[in-house]
Amino acid sequence: MNDDKTEKVEKKKPVIADMVFDDLEPVEVSVSIGGNPYILREASGGAACQYRNALIECTKLGPGGIPTALKGIASVEPLLVSLCLFDNKDKRVPVAAIEKWPARIQKALFERAKIISELGEDEEEETVGNGSSDTTDGSS
Repeated sequence: MNDDKTEKVEKKKPVIADMVFDDLEPVEVSVSIGGNPYILREASGGAACQYRNALIECTKLGPGGIPTALKGIASVEPLLVSLCLFDNKDKRVPVAAIEKWPARIQKALFERAKIISELGEDEEEETVGNGSSDTTDGSS
């Protein structure tokens, strides 16, 4: 028996590492499309919110919060590219211009923008070359 003695259990505080962000410069990737220079830049916090909100707006949730339908989901790809792609005058490239480019270019830019912006929350991130499945050394 414990007789009126109660044991005090000390709760240990979790060890939490400090977070230091000395470099605030966004990740940038040089891009050439049709001979024109562009910069694909890591999404800002605001751009990331806009992209995520667009994803959520496309998702219809059913009972238990399980997604049951996606409507207009393809439109979020050119949106993210537009939020991250800048011309040589540092102006964002409009969605309408991106939608005119071939799908393979849009897809490659979208995938790279997700990687450099760390927006692929539910996907395994992998190294992406030029967006194609070809390897640079000719191996398969």
